[in-house]
Amino acid sequence: MKRRLKKILVTLCSLTMVFSLVACSSSNDSFDGKTVTLAKELDIISMDSSYATDGSSFEAIQATVDGLLTVDADGNIIPALAKDKAKISEDGLTYTYELKDAKWDNGTTVTANDFVYAWQRTASSADAEYNYLYGEDGACIANADAVTSGEKEASELGVKAINDTTLEITLSKPCAYFESLMSFPVFYPINEAFATEKGDQYALTPENMLACGAYKMTSWETGSKYVLEKNESYYDADAVKVDKLVFNIVKDLSSSALAFESGDVNFTKLNKDLVDKYKGSSTYTEVLEGYLWYFQYNYANEYLANANIRKAISLAIDKEDLVNNVLKDGSIVANGFVPTELTTGPDGKDYRETAPTYMETNVEEAKKAWEAGLKELGVESITLSMLFDNADPAKSAAEYLQSNLQSTLEGLTIEMVAQEKNNRIEMQKARDFDISLTRWGPDYADPTTYLYLMTTGNSYNYGDYSSAEYDEKIKEASNEQNMETRWQLLKDAEGICMQDYPVAPIFQVGGASLISENVKGIETHAVGVPYIYKNVEIVE
Repeated sequence: MKRRLKKILVTLCSLTMVFSLVACSSSNDSFDGKTVTLAKELDIISMDSSYATDGSSFEAIQATVDGLLTVDADGNIIPALAKDKAKISEDGLTYTYELKDAKWDNGTTVTANDFVYAWQRTASSADAEYNYLYGEDGACIANADAVTSGEKEASELGVKAINDTTLEITLSKPCAYFESLMSFPVFYPINEAFATEKGDQYALTPENMLACGAYKMTSWETGSKYVLEKNESYYDADAVKVDKLVFNIVKDLSSSALAFESGDVNFTKLNKDLVDKYKGSSTYTEVLEGYLWYFQYNYANEYLANANIRKAISLAIDKEDLVNNVLKDGSIVANGFVPTELTTGPDGKDYRETAPTYMETNVEEAKKAWEAGLKELGVESITLSMLFDNADPAKSAAEYLQSNLQSTLEGLTIEMVAQEKNNRIEMQKARDFDISLTRWGPDYADPTTYLYLMTTGNSYNYGDYSSAEYDEKIKEASNEQNMETRWQLLKDAEGICMQDYPVAPIFQVGGASLISENVKGIETHAVGVPYIYKNVEIVE
């Protein structure tokens, strides 16, 4: 009866927006001076670092497991489980890390083999979507692509434990952003004995997880909430200032905003309908996130296979109106496939600052391309479906884009296909879409974290764009050791892609949020893990 009542309360909270979120949680989760409660729109998908693919999962994994390296509040790469950054061989092909004396929360020592096991496990698993990050499109670890394809055994991956505290990594070629990747959860350790013992139950529930990070998971009610508590076994436990982090899963941001006002929640994101109400408040904050939202066009669609049709749709979007009058959350217009504030080049300037702009709104050119495309196809009208997440900001953006495009391009009809995020991703994988409003968040601080997506055969190239010229330019850049030359090659590659219109960058996400004035240290990052919680504290 109690469990049933709890579900009823959750439903009422969402529908009426008058119950505070504390009614959806047990009483010991209310704010008590040592607990910080956060409202999140999306639940964790996986706590297994081999298989996690989303920001919510990466945040929770990062909070409970340390990698070799991490980032500080300013995004600088700093040691985590490693004593220091790597010792790098003169040829740039060998990275050696010495590990700190750290423990898993079951008392066992974190060893170099924990990294070897985790990396071999991920690289060799066909179901690990991020295994490509070990190979030439990522960290360039020796033999990684052959291991991923099954041509070589996992044991041949270029990583080995010299002893319990020394990890040696061999690359196939120098990788300029290698250490940036080492802060990403795909490269975190896994305790082999524990994971083997748990088998297919590993990481599914708190009792089937191990922590070596600042917190450990103690509760996970799928679709409702999860709880992280301070890990007393953590090597840097003295730096962890709060006892508990409670994450309430609340898709309705109006509900979480009301809970924030009543003091039951210390952090919540805001959508377009709430920004105007809270902007100017001392608890309001706005950050530019790394997520880029864009249209992906399916080349299998007979209409979208036409370059003029893709060009027309891409140029017709009124991006300024979308970000300023619809989203209103600090999002900015995206006129390139590499976002702003991702990384700086050899000249010390932001990539986007020195690269050309693409697909700026141009209604006149859009209409010309549209008429040309219709003539080439021998039709007077076109109907296309748009796949999108049934949650903001995607929902609001998609509704605007449908109206904007239909009113601008005569004869265009857009049918809306709203899906939960997981379903949207599965439909993309199955190529079950015409246009998909999708997003990508950067895994590491380099333009290739976006540009690699559009290479032929990349698993995230859902529209199946293929350009030999683009692939060759990316290959040249990946083999170029002169940083200035490499940077220009990357800009050239982006130009080739953008002129083909396989995707249409639309907006870069702004994170409008409310944070309690006495809660400090929630770190936001445009690259890698979106939010890091180790340094959260409650101040007087």
